[in-house]
Amino acid sequence: ANVSNVEKVWLAEQKLEQEKKKLEEYTHTLKEERQKEELLRLQQEQGLVAPRKERVDFLYEQQETAASAYLLGKPVELKPEDHDIKKVEHLPGSNFLNGQNNLSSSHNEEFNKMNNDPLVMMRAKEQEALKRILDNPLKMKQIRGTVQPPQPAAAGRA
Repeated sequence: ANVSNVEKVWLAEQKLEQEKKKLEEYTHTLKEERQKEELLRLQQEQGLVAPRKERVDFLYEQQETAASAYLLGKPVELKPEDHDIKKVEHLPGSNFLNGQNNLSSSHNEEFNKMNNDPLVMMRAKEQEALKRILDNPLKMKQIRGTVQPPQPAAAGRA
């Protein structure tokens, strides 16, 4: 237990030393930047250097289009939402993801809803199962037997 405590203390001291070094480096770079700015300001006042305009035009410039970046050989990244849509576009109901897959006319929307909607597919499967049961005479006899209890034959003669 004593060794682990010594180790913890040593690690904490090392962390503290690293933080002090980072702080010293930061203050050193900050001092250098301020000295450079001050020197540049003094040179501009003396007329040795032409005053520079601080520009923020880069904030308003439009970025290169993806096509020109592609032509320059740069890798093109897919947008995350496009990539996500491509993962699920083969699943039932995917025609409702975007209006480009279906032609957005009311007739086409109705057709797609009836053919690709998962709820409609489930309902159609239920209807098929019900039809199979209704068409099976043995199953229907069994169902009728459970719904209508058999009437005793002796009660009918009396």
